[in-house]
Amino acid sequence: MFSTEETWKEVVAEALRALGGEGHLRDINERVAKHPKTRTNPTWRDTIRRVVRQYRIFEPVPPARSGIYRLVETETPVPQPQSFDGTTPQINHSIAQGMLVSLGRLYGYETFVPLRDQTTRSFQGQPLGHLVSVRDCAAVLSSRNLPAIKEIDVLWLREDVDGLFPAYAFEVEHTTRVHEGLDRLLQIPERYDARLLVLGPGDREERLYERLLQRAPLSQYRDRFAFRRYEQLDRLYNLATEHSARREEFGVAERHARR
Repeated sequence: MFSTEETWKEVVAEALRALGGEGHLRDINERVAKHPKTRTNPTWRDTIRRVVRQYRIFEPVPPARSGIYRLVETETPVPQPQSFDGTTPQINHSIAQGMLVSLGRLYGYETFVPLRDQTTRSFQGQPLGHLVSVRDCAAVLSSRNLPAIKEIDVLWLREDVDGLFPAYAFEVEHTTRVHEGLDRLLQIPERYDARLLVLGPGDREERLYERLLQRAPLSQYRDRFAFRRYEQLDRLYNLATEHSARREEFGVAERHARR
């Protein structure tokens, strides 16, 4: 039974399952053609082409531009308890990104980190690229600010009829870089109504954040931002992972979760 509540990611995944886990774009289109979502989306073929390139679970089959994709349904590692280790800013930056990506997944969002961070940063022994659900968000936002938005440390994304859009955006910053993080977050157009959060180790970063938001032009956007300390993220992450483990042990699932 078709459902209009399915995301395009789910629609394409189901089509590939029906094709035995692998298929050419034309075969995917043929399977999807009668889905109710195509009635309200006259460019649905373009949407499918975007979706297979965008999500990590769809893998192109060589040679390049063959038009064939396979469904990769590997289990994402279950997040384990974690705390900031206090050694270097670089290590703690990766831990913060990993916690945020894991929380986004637990809360049912699609997740993205910058392309370079997907390969150069890791969390609990896994490259961040193995933990995010969105491989590339190049087609996510029709915005001239996309180059800056793609460099935001972590994005939580939702999907509507037009595709993915940012629901939460996070910048992990230390004292000298808080201004840069605020500038990047501000590149997300206001029409998306995304919640913009800056995370930092402690007092120095929060004081700098407060000073910056008292000055023009950032002062006029003050209501769009919030600051959170590492200790707050640490507490939320570990409570969430404990709850997730107990929930699964009990045998119930969150209704909104997307696998």
